[in-house]
Amino acid sequence: MNPVEAIVFDAYGTLFDVQSIQRKLEKLYNTRAASIGQVWRQKQLEYTWLRTLMQRYVPFTKLTQDALLYACEANGVNAQPEEVNQLMEAYNQLDVFTEVHAALQQLSQQVPLAILSNANQELLDRATTYNQIKPYFKDIISVDAVEQFKTVPTVYQLAVDRLKVSAERVVFVSSNTWDVAGAKSFGLQVVWVKRKQDAIVEQLGFPPDHTIEQLGDLSSLFFS
Repeated sequence: MNPVEAIVFDAYGTLFDVQSIQRKLEKLYNTRAASIGQVWRQKQLEYTWLRTLMQRYVPFTKLTQDALLYACEANGVNAQPEEVNQLMEAYNQLDVFTEVHAALQQLSQQVPLAILSNANQELLDRATTYNQIKPYFKDIISVDAVEQFKTVPTVYQLAVDRLKVSAERVVFVSSNTWDVAGAKSFGLQVVWVKRKQDAIVEQLGFPPDHTIEQLGDLSSLFFS
């Protein structure tokens, strides 16, 4: 492995627990909440890929709201504007995973850290400020800069350009298997955070360099 000069994190599912929004869904939609949440997340991802292929970029907040409306309609729910607003606002206040603060504090003393996310800049700024993790990062990078979503190589190039570090010396950390494959294909060192025991690596020919169960394992992996 090459020396590590920067660590770059995906945001949703890696730092921020997107499942924490489920409590809000349950209050609004009871027994339909689980299905709505599942379809919402799936459509959110699909729309990032479809819009990139179509070359029809919209900010992540707009895309996420569109995915929510689809998920509600697919489950026979006529979502009211105030309900949609509540759920979208919850994205500004997603919880981080329990180990995030301690892991970032330790790592930030060893190497520059950054976030590289599909989310728009305002959403990332709000979420990192709400969770009091913003000071740990040298840069918080949104795909807004290129108006394309992961896994387009141009997105990963953003991290290399902004941090001024060669790709092979950047470690990219994600819990999302499609993101792992995209970053590895681009040429970054990649760590997969396997947060779900039944998750498996994508069959795309670009497996991660390392697999960990939580972010606290990163320091010993690279700096022990």
